[in-house]
Amino acid sequence: MELTAQLDDEHFQKLSQIQQQTNRNLNDIFIDLINEAIEQRYQQLELPKKNIFQAFEETGLIGCISTDPDLSTNYKSVINEYLEDKYQQGRL
Repeated sequence: MELTAQLDDEHFQKLSQIQQQTNRNLNDIFIDLINEAIEQRYQQLELPKKNIFQAFEETGLIGCISTDPDLSTNYKSVINEYLEDKYQQGRL
């Protein structure tokens, strides 16, 4: 497939700097960037199709703890109690 692209001056300068720093063919760099952008956008479109649990699990955002059910409202006092207990034990 052949594509023709027109870049604004700012992005052309950035592409040129990448080419100078990598000593790669400008066309090869451009193709790599396009492929990366397509892959990234494709992944973004695929994420909502998954079960939200699966999405969080794949990103490592799923955890399990056992604690006070009201922790979101009283977390400061829970932390203070924990720190007091911890430092009291250290003083014995």
